[in-house]
Amino acid sequence: MKKMICFLMLLASITGIAFAQNNTTKTDKTFELPPNHAHRRFFIDLDKGNKMQIEVSAMEDLKPFLKMDSVIRVFLKDLEPLKDSLGDELLSRLIDYIADSSGRKKIRIQQFKPKGSSFLVQDGEVASLKLEQDTINFIGTVSIIAKYTLRKAFTTSRTYRISFYVNNLSDLVSYTDGRLNQKMQVLQDHVNNTWVTTAKKSEAYLKEDPSIKARLPKGYVAGGNYLNIRFSVDVQNYKNYFVPSFSLGAGLIISKSFFKRDIVLSWDPNFFFSKDSAGSLKTYRNDFLTLTWGQGLIRDNEPRKESHLLFIMSLGYLVHRSGNYFDKNTFRMGAGRLSLFEGKTKIEPAMYFNHFFKGVTPGLRLIQSF
Repeated sequence: MKKMICFLMLLASITGIAFAQNNTTKTDKTFELPPNHAHRRFFIDLDKGNKMQIEVSAMEDLKPFLKMDSVIRVFLKDLEPLKDSLGDELLSRLIDYIADSSGRKKIRIQQFKPKGSSFLVQDGEVASLKLEQDTINFIGTVSIIAKYTLRKAFTTSRTYRISFYVNNLSDLVSYTDGRLNQKMQVLQDHVNNTWVTTAKKSEAYLKEDPSIKARLPKGYVAGGNYLNIRFSVDVQNYKNYFVPSFSLGAGLIISKSFFKRDIVLSWDPNFFFSKDSAGSLKTYRNDFLTLTWGQGLIRDNEPRKESHLLFIMSLGYLVHRSGNYFDKNTFRMGAGRLSLFEGKTKIEPAMYFNHFFKGVTPGLRLIQSF
């Protein structure tokens, strides 16, 4: 058992090590958003090769940007006193702009020099050439009331980021003519309408406005790989025994687009109770090492969220035996699960056997995860 616990603790420590080695600065915490913060991402093609990117958790978060021209005007006005900090126009610039609910503004300006010099030669005239675009990020949060089944509503927040990729910062002025207001309104009104997929891989555009594009229809952002810890309290029947147990393991989620695969390696101790010849109650622990494999559709664009898996199967092997409840070399195989209460409670039919399907005993397993 000690070896098993040490193995699981080693797996669990992987994420801890990652956090311990993360040298995030206070500046990064202020201006950088967490990975996978956006549930929806859109791109809008502008003129001259300029683009606009929209990253939100929910479509209602677009409301502050339905008057995008006003947002840009306020930004340019706030940037006016900082013109000396913008440096040479030939440098590529990254500007992060945060406006909080109290009206305070936070601005970060980063400049990047090109690796070499580029020039345009025409009619004997030589001019310096800027090849890298400027990036302007509008970053903020939206306060919401979160409501979940079997949980009391609570206040939390969602983040958003609106980004412009422009040839030059001065190009932003030309987008205060109201055209972006119209595009944002079209996106909000028609996001759930028809999206046209193209021959180009991972691209679709909105039928009402082909300049509005996304990686997937409706702008959904899904996918990514995640390592997490799984814990559940279980109970099952085995022959004429009522057997409580728990499960502690490491899970790996591999997801792409709308589909995910879920792999879990867990330690499952089962407990039997009986009285010895002296009448004292004794506990017998029998440990299974279990591998679970499942795959199915992603729910609500969140791979880590419990969802209905189209296929799931588990296979456990008895690695520690106590008492005469299980035969040596016993396996436990489960196939399919009935999910209740948003997947937190599951019922799994199981089958116990040893060697090559000898001594087969059916069972039913109730799994309560947290």
